[in-house]
Amino acid sequence: MAERNMVNLTITMTREERKALKQIALDKDMTVSALLREWLKEYQAKEAEQ
Repeated sequence: MAERNMVNLTITMTREERKALKQIALDKDMTVSALLREWLKEYQAKEAEQ
C-alpha cells in the first residue's frame, strides 16, 4: 500500500452495529478500516456516475 497521511476517526454506534461491522470485515478477510475505505470508494464512484 502506498504511504498515506492517515488520521484516526471516531464513530458513535451501538455495540450491535460495531459487532456487525467487525463481522462483515472478518467475512471479507479485511480490517474495518479497509472495509470503510472500500465502501467510500464505491460510494464515490457511484456518485461520479450521476
